[in-house]
Amino acid sequence: MAYAGIEKFETNDVDVVPQLTRLKEAGADALFLVANVGPSAQVVKSLDRMGWERADRLALGPRRRPLQRAGRRRAPRRCTSSRPTASPASCRPRAQAVLAALKAKYPEIKSLADVTPAVGIANAYDAMHLTALAIAKAGSLEGPKIRDGFYAIDTYEGLIKTYKQPFTPANQDALSSSDYLFTRFVEGEILPLTLVAGQTLRV
Repeated sequence: MAYAGIEKFETNDVDVVPQLTRLKEAGADALFLVANVGPSAQVVKSLDRMGWERADRLALGPRRRPLQRAGRRRAPRRCTSSRPTASPASCRPRAQAVLAALKAKYPEIKSLADVTPAVGIANAYDAMHLTALAIAKAGSLEGPKIRDGFYAIDTYEGLIKTYKQPFTPANQDALSSSDYLFTRFVEGEILPLTLVAGQTLRV
């Protein structure tokens, strides 16, 4: 996969048309965006001002909330993002329980699409539980012992996936490339996006 260019912007920037224009002129037909809600909304607004609809069909990062902040009445046809999950989160019992708890605490959350940022919440949830397990295994709050406690974790039924020996001296990351997939909005819900085998994109 070839890329047409890489652009950066600051958190408080309200106009990123210059950066987007350079990408458009370089031949980009898709955008991979890594940003929080506020900056993502500014990118969407800038895309609207440019009338660059084609690039808006594929994006990495924005969810429903930045699109709402940008003043859009509906999500782009193919606005996608990546999130660590081995299966649709709504299918996992633990994910269902966490989503129910979020809905109870925050009335504005009606579905998984309203959870922002879903990636951060899922990662933080599992990271804290894995850390608690490591401390329990270590029986200590000393750093080296907690590290060994992480190595001693056998299995943990997490929010993202079921972790099986998630940490070893040779593997310090509990997630691998197989735990990521693209998703997209379909009638307000976040669903997996399956690309056609052999399909390539110039971004």
